[in-house]
Order: sequence, then structure tokens, then C-alpha cells
Amino acid sequence: MKAFLYPGQGAQRLGMGAELFKQFPDLVAQADAVLDYSIAELCLNGPIERLTRTNFTQPALYVVSALKTLQQVAESGPPDMVLGHSVGEYAALFAAGVVDFQSGLRLVHKRGQLMDQAEGGGMAAIIGLEAEQIEAVIQANGLADVFAANYNTPRQIVLSGRRDAIVAAEPLFRQAGASHYVVLQVGGAFHTPFMAQAQRDFAAFVADITFAAPRIPVIANVTARPHAADTIRQRMVEQITAPVRWSESIRWLLAKGLRFEDCTEIGDGPPVVKPMIRRIQAEAGPLDAAILAAEEAVPPPPPAPRPQRIPIGSAAFCADFGLSQAYVAGAMYQGVSSVTLVARLAQAGMLGFFGAGGLPMAEVAAAITNIRAQIPEDAPFGVNFIAHVNHPHLEDQLTDLLLQQGVRVVEASAFMEVTPALVRYRAAGLSEDGNRIRAANRVMAKVSRPDVAEQFLSPAPERVITKLLEAGSLTLTQAELLRQVPMADAITVESDSGGHTDQGMPFTLIPAILRVRDQAADRFPRFGRIHVGAGGGIGTPEAAAAVLVLGAEYLVTGSINQCTVEAGTSDLVKDMLAGAAVHDTAYAPSGEMFELGSKVQVLKKGLFFPARADKLVALYRQYDSLDAIDPATRRQIEDRTFHRPLAAIWDELRNRLSPEEIARAERMPKHKMALVFRRYFKDSSRWALTGDADHKVDFQIHCGPAMGAFNQWVAGTPLEPWRTRHVDEIGLKLLAETAQMLHRRFAELAGERA
Repeated sequence: MKAFLYPGQGAQRLGMGAELFKQFPDLVAQADAVLDYSIAELCLNGPIERLTRTNFTQPALYVVSALKTLQQVAESGPPDMVLGHSVGEYAALFAAGVVDFQSGLRLVHKRGQLMDQAEGGGMAAIIGLEAEQIEAVIQANGLADVFAANYNTPRQIVLSGRRDAIVAAEPLFRQAGASHYVVLQVGGAFHTPFMAQAQRDFAAFVADITFAAPRIPVIANVTARPHAADTIRQRMVEQITAPVRWSESIRWLLAKGLRFEDCTEIGDGPPVVKPMIRRIQAEAGPLDAAILAAEEAVPPPPPAPRPQRIPIGSAAFCADFGLSQAYVAGAMYQGVSSVTLVARLAQAGMLGFFGAGGLPMAEVAAAITNIRAQIPEDAPFGVNFIAHVNHPHLEDQLTDLLLQQGVRVVEASAFMEVTPALVRYRAAGLSEDGNRIRAANRVMAKVSRPDVAEQFLSPAPERVITKLLEAGSLTLTQAELLRQVPMADAITVESDSGGHTDQGMPFTLIPAILRVRDQAADRFPRFGRIHVGAGGGIGTPEAAAAVLVLGAEYLVTGSINQCTVEAGTSDLVKDMLAGAAVHDTAYAPSGEMFELGSKVQVLKKGLFFPARADKLVALYRQYDSLDAIDPATRRQIEDRTFHRPLAAIWDELRNRLSPEEIARAERMPKHKMALVFRRYFKDSSRWALTGDADHKVDFQIHCGPAMGAFNQWVAGTPLEPWRTRHVDEIGLKLLAETAQMLHRRFAELAGERA
């Protein structure tokens, strides 16, 4: 396999292209006409200050790389594969015949101009920390303006964000173990949400550019996989704000058989990206063969056409939320409710919530961008807004991001009371339209208790409004409108479900919360209808029919969507879920709130996680510190549960926690014990999401009995293997068969023949 590699910004130098400009005078003339200046004069004579400005650097690199491609192909033949780093991806597209020379240059010229307009940004290269460690530092210290932007090798990653935040963050990453932290001489926060305006402007520009199908595979920066012909345009728009996944791209090629000797860096100067291959080989090696096999086994299906509405559920709910179907897929944490899952539902006229819980803001921002690129402009989608009792700054960061990105629907989950961040989100979308008050930012609250429902069926708490007014976070107009509307547009009654649950029964909860809703309706004469839906335990037409008869206006599914092609968890987890029965779940302590006695429902079949989690919580209640645990018990949990000494875990945590948190832990041994024990819960989730077979018995898989009921329903049908399960097709099948069942049941009850 012969591959051409194209460097990005930073590879420019005075004198580059001298021989190439002589060899291809016609193309140089075309470049001058597009740019309205002499490309040769810029590259050969600069000055260097001009050549290193983004709006000049990017076209210069593209022209030199494109001409070098033609020269290289003439000398040694075409490559089998191409990939480029950031702006270098455009030269790779030229090499693959996706764009012609002038079209590619027009794209790069516009891209450079838009990115050059960004001010106040900065970037820094970090060596010595892996991606997980970097994200841990960002999360632990609340670095809302710092993002991982370029994953060059597993241990060489470039940060991007607000410049003063990038500079100020150096001690934090040094303390975490970074061997180098080099602030780069750039003025923009490239490949982050700070480039959102540039991305929007670029999206409008690319509409006039023709993208042909690639003649040879081109690896996309956004996906680290070959471009699909029909999504090249949207991927190149996404690339402006999305991280550059260079390391994974190379690892994918290595797994496909790429050798270092077969790579040619296409540039005119010292190699920049080719040496990274050696480091990637040493630091991680090729992607696991099982990952490739799974990807190749099931090609992604084409999106289904948006179907007509199945007459079930509330038509008013569908109209208010812009849906074709009264069907919602609830969020599943850490991106299990993936970009693909949410986009596929949106294309079918159903509502999906991206699983933002537990993810850094950069990933959430990139996900929002990617969802929008895959769906029609008016298609519905939402983002999970999870409560953070112990870390309210994470709620504020998410609110800022949602408002910046213009996300119009959130699923508020795990809230025991309405918080300031959620009120800010609600307030930002309120407006008056004649005698009506409209909420552009819609809240779907997932609740399992009538008293919590009452809070969302009431105006924002006056104490919160006062606090936000004093902080300048609300206007007087917003405050007055908040007093006249409920905090939610829809209430999802959550019964016995996967993940966090109060183990409630729908037959008692739904009628109780409907009465609370009906009592609240008269208090908001200027607001529209507040809808009530049902989630938890819905995996069959019988369950769906039952909650609809109880009065639910829409259905919310969860566990069953985790076992689909689109779900963002490992194939190993999906294999386990596909074999689950109704009785294969159990309750285990919640990793986030086990100190308060909170429980989650998880898969138990073949797993030690529920028992081991219970054991840790029992020890937490029994002892006041790690040192107080008797030696035999300590050795047992170190060997069987953590697979390492507890002291080693604390040393790792010290490198990630803030100085304030470390001081609190040293002052309060019980809190230190909670932090160390919580590591098992985090590891068990990570092992499951990544499919780490060595830790399979410790997988934490949130799941309710609906999964087993669904498996029983589809047994013996084409949906029995999970690799044939697609989230939109499941939703439509469930709705259609529920409608048929209700028709038969009502006919039978009326004494008619169905």
C-alpha cells in the first residue's frame, strides 16, 4: 500500500515550491488569478510574517502540495491512499480527484480567510500525556475554554482555545506529568467550538463547490476513516471545529497493512507528519483487528425516507416538537446515544437526545456540529442536560455551549430541584407573541416522583431568578417571562428503567403526574399545553400500549436502543445485551452518588460488577478511612476488584484532582475513600464502552428489563441479531405494532371482532 501524506499549517517555509513553480507555470497562473496575488512571490520572498498568517499560509501550502503531487505521480505513479493533516486534507482531496486544482484552492483560500479572522485564540503542544489524561485535567479543573484539537500521536496532543486560558493551563498539565508544554504562535482557536462562526460561513461557501467521488480512498480528519462520497462536503465543514484525529487515522492504516517505507510526505521541506508514524507505532501500534472486522462486517445502511405519521400518541406533541412520530429515544451517557443514533432518528421524524453526560464539552460541541451536518435543517434533535449536584460548574458550561450552538431541546435528567443553569437555558428562549409566551428553548424533564414533576410544572424558583438577576445573567424581561411559564414543556414519567431509577411503577406514577399536570395547566394561561410521556420498561407493543392507555402522549425508549448498530458502545456489550432475559438485571450503587444511597439498574448476567460495587459501598459505610480496612479485605479488593494497590489509585488521582480537592481528601479520609472507590465505577463503565475483554466481568452496563422483553419479542425474526437492529426501524416497528394491538384490544373490549 502506497500512501501520500500531506502536512498542515506549520510546514510552510520561505523558498518552498521554487522548482515546482517553474515546472507548472499554467497552474501557477491559475492560482494567481484565484488569489489575486503572486503565489510564487509569497512563497519565495515572503516576508515570513506574511507567509505565516493563516489566510496566506493555507493557500500557499495547498498550491505547493498540489504541484508536488503532480510531480510525484509523474515520477513514481499514483498512491493507493491519501491523507492530510488539517488544511493538508484539501491537497489529499485534490490528489484523489475529489476537487480540481482551482476548486480546491478556492476552498482553502476562503477557509484561510475565515479562520484568520478569529482572534484571541491560542494553541499549545503537549508531550507525555495521553488523551484520557488530558481530558481528566480539563474536567477536574473546569477548563471550559481549553480543548484537545489535534491528536497527532497517542502522547503528542495539541490543545486549542482562548489564548490566556491556554497559557494559564500550563502548570496544570505539567503537574499531571506533561514533559513538554509549548505554546504555539497562532492566533486562532482552530478545531474547537470557537470556530463556529467560521464554520457557518464556510458551510454557505462550499454549497457552490462540486465534490466528485474519490478515485482513491481519502482518510477524513473528522472520522479517521475513508471519506464516503456523499458526505465529503459536510465532513469538510465539520473539520473546522472538530479535532484532527491523525493518530487514529495512522493506526487504522497500520492495521490495513501500511508500512513506514510505503509512505511519502508530499511537501517541499523537512518531513513533518511522516515521523509521527514511528511514534504512533511505538506508543500504540495499529488498531485492534477486531475493531476493523466489526466495522467491515456491517456497512452503514442508507438513511430511511421520513415516513408518514403512525396514528398513535399525541398529534399536538408531534406538532409542538416538530416530529412525525410521538416517539423519543432517551439519552444514554458518554455518547452511547451517539451522533449516528440521534441523526438517524431525526431523519425518520423521531426525537433522539445525544448522551452528553460524562463527556468533555469539546466532544459535545463536535457532536452537535456533526448531528447538524447529517440531518435536514428543520429536523428535530436534542442534547441530554444531566444534573451535577456536586459540580454545578459543569451545568453552567453545558448551558453556555447549548446557547452558543443554538440547541433548542434538552432532556433534563437526574434533577431533584431546578438549578440556575437550567433556568438560564430556559430564559434565553422566551419571547412574547401577542398574548402568548413562546419558549424557543424546550425542556423535556425526566422525572420519577410527583414532587419533582411539580417543580418542573411550576415557574422557575423566585430565589433562583433573584440570584441570576443580581449576577447579570438575566434581563428584567426574561425574569418576568419566567414567572409566567412552567420550567418544562414536557414531562417524561420514568418508571423502572436502566441506569438511575426510583423503581417506580407506571400504573401509579403516570396517573399521579397527569393530575399534577392538569392542576398546573390553569396557572399558565399564556402558555401552551404541557405534555406527559412515559419511559422505562418499554420494549414491547404490550408495554407501549399500556402506558398510552394510562394517558401518556408519547413513548420514550432507552435500554433497547443500546443494542443497535448506531449505539456508541462496544460490540462486546451489544453481544451481552442481545442475550439478556427479563430477569438478567440487578440494582447496584450509583458511582456518582453512592454516598447518598443512589442506585442504578444494570445487567447482571455473567458479571461481577453488581456484587463488587455493593461490597465497596458496604466497606465505605463500615470504615472511616482506607487505612482502617483490615489487611485481608484490602488485599482482596486490590487483587479482585481494582487489580492494583489502592495507594497507586490515589497517586493517579492526585495528578488529576485540583489542589482544593486533594486538600479536602487529606482532611477528610472518608471523602478520600469515596474518591478511590469511585475509580472502580468509572473504570467499569470505560471497560464496557471500549469493550475491554480482559475486564469483561467488571462491565457496568446500564440496562432495564425492557431489554430482555424486547429480545423475547423479536426472537426468531430478522431483528434477533443486534447487527440488524437500527434505532429508527425499531421505533417504527414498535409504534406500528402498538397501534395494531390497541385496535384489536379496543375492538375486543367493545365486543367486536378484531
